[in-house]
Amino acid sequence: MDIEAVSTPTRASLAYAAGLLKVLGHPARLQILYFVEGDPETVTAIQEHVGLTQAMTSQHLKILRESRLIRRRRAGTSIFYGITEQLGGTILAQLRDCPVLWYEASSRDFDD
Repeated sequence: MDIEAVSTPTRASLAYAAGLLKVLGHPARLQILYFVEGDPETVTAIQEHVGLTQAMTSQHLKILRESRLIRRRRAGTSIFYGITEQLGGTILAQLRDCPVLWYEASSRDFDD
């Protein structure tokens, strides 16, 4: 992509992007996004996967949902959470394009 062809982002879009990056700044939230990317999952399954309390898991889910990175669907007495393809799925795809973040990062990579 030609960098000169990309327009300069507005302050509003930069503020929105910064807010999303702040939401994604917690490892548990990234782990939740990655987990619900395939199929929607229940809070119990998500909680067991990330190893957090039900209260902490629910708090992270609330933040992700308010940021439009995940959606929820009720089926009977269960609530299922899944990734939003347009935003959540796109962000995970972009992160995967930087393999050092997903597969190769170690503390030595960040030493000065």
